[in-house]
Amino acid sequence: MKKLFYVLVVMAISFTSCSDDENVTETNGGQLEGGPFTFLVDNEVDNVSGVTLVGNVQGANTSYIVTDESGVILGLPKTLTLLEGVDFNAAGAGKCYIWHVAYENGLEGLEMNKNANDLKGNFDLSNKIEVDRVEGAKLTLDFTELENLGDDFKYEGWIIVNGDPVTTGVFSVDDSGVLSQKDFYVNASMLTTATKFVLSIEPTVDPDPAPADTKLLVGDFSGNTAAVSSVGMVGDFSASTGKYILATPTDDDTTNEFSGVWFLDNSGTAPVAGLDLPTLPAGWKYEGWVVLGGTPVSTGTFVDPATADDNAANSPYKGAERNGPGYPGEDYVMGSAAGVTFPTDLRGSTVVISVEPSPDNSAAPFALKPLAHGVPAMAVNNTVINMGAGPVQSVSGTVTR
Repeated sequence: MKKLFYVLVVMAISFTSCSDDENVTETNGGQLEGGPFTFLVDNEVDNVSGVTLVGNVQGANTSYIVTDESGVILGLPKTLTLLEGVDFNAAGAGKCYIWHVAYENGLEGLEMNKNANDLKGNFDLSNKIEVDRVEGAKLTLDFTELENLGDDFKYEGWIIVNGDPVTTGVFSVDDSGVLSQKDFYVNASMLTTATKFVLSIEPTVDPDPAPADTKLLVGDFSGNTAAVSSVGMVGDFSASTGKYILATPTDDDTTNEFSGVWFLDNSGTAPVAGLDLPTLPAGWKYEGWVVLGGTPVSTGTFVDPATADDNAANSPYKGAERNGPGYPGEDYVMGSAAGVTFPTDLRGSTVVISVEPSPDNSAAPFALKPLAHGVPAMAVNNTVINMGAGPVQSVSGTVTR
């Protein structure tokens, strides 16, 4: 993804009309607005846009001029439409300038490969707009464990240069895990000096040029490669453990105790948190799930395993008598979900803890699932059940420059 940066550069080229005749027709090249522009020299077409010509343009003839830094004429697009069709990538690295000229008949030197400093005749030049063509270098992403984020979110890569994030571009992933783009061209100088690579999750319509809090992968460059992982960014779940009970404390019906799951440990004199999980960074939350007939149904999102989850007071499934205990969990005693009418029997289902982007890209579980457990068919209600490691505790990949 190319970014336009505003730069103030002074070019020491002077253009003057060669006529001193006071009776000569006055010419006025007008005023150019727009830019400046910065493009990477890569395999992509680079066109300027948003350039406008204002002012009292006067002259029998007009044209736009594209020059290099020394004034050599590289292009003579007659109209703004033709100017916007110029591919500046073809010019290679360096600076060039856009001018507008108004002139009377007989102007000499307005030809390709001649120097605009040598123009002779009755003419006037506008101000110049700079186009900076920066040498690009290829960055290649090798990720096989990312999931489809849907239409509202995209992945965006960043290199860290002198402590500051510089975007490398955005991409999506299809349902098979294939990236929409794996090769990106980045400012070569910046890429050489970059120390880290970071992958974030961004809104598709993103008004903020800075990285979102929801950063998924990070890794340091070692030579020309960076091994990136969620472990150093989201969390290390290798030592995470979980316990839960089957119970329905939000109603007074003692016949439906197998229709609720609560992530707590009641084996002592007082209940304590059943989940031992690392504290997540900003941009992430935990979410509990019960998989019913192949469809995951949320128990609610939470940040702290020792407090109630976010929907504790307004869950559509809980009983009407009270809220649940001050821990994550859910009673499925009212309503229905995944084609199942509640209350139900959760024995034989699967209980999962996932790590979710916040804001969340989907109503389904995200790729990171550090804990999971199949509820035993002979489970006893109100008795602690131990969870095991989930199917995906981390995602990783490689970045090459």
